Amino acid sequence: MASLLDNIIALEQEADGLIEAAHAQSKTILASVDDELSRYRAELTAELEARLAEFRADVEKRFEESLARASGQHAERLRAIRELPEEFSTREVSRILDRFNNW
Repeated sequence: MASLLDNIIALEQEADGLIEAAHAQSKTILASVDDELSRYRAELTAELEARLAEFRADVEKRFEESLARASGQHAERLRAIRELPEEFSTREVSRILDRFNNW
């Protein structure tokens, strides 16, 4: 009878050991998963920041190009206005005044 009781106690101790080992292994796995998730988040953050920086640089480049084109067109139009003959300006001002006076 004592040997049966010893066997049961031994089995219970073995089961307790297996349960403790399973708990330890699950803690290790959870820690590993947490580390992997942190690493994955860091990679995603770095990738997102790189893509945002690339997008920002592209938008700024397109804006600068557009601004340069608009400034060029503006300067060209101002030059064209300045090159108009004096009598053209006088004639147009007279036309405008004439319209207001005859309104």
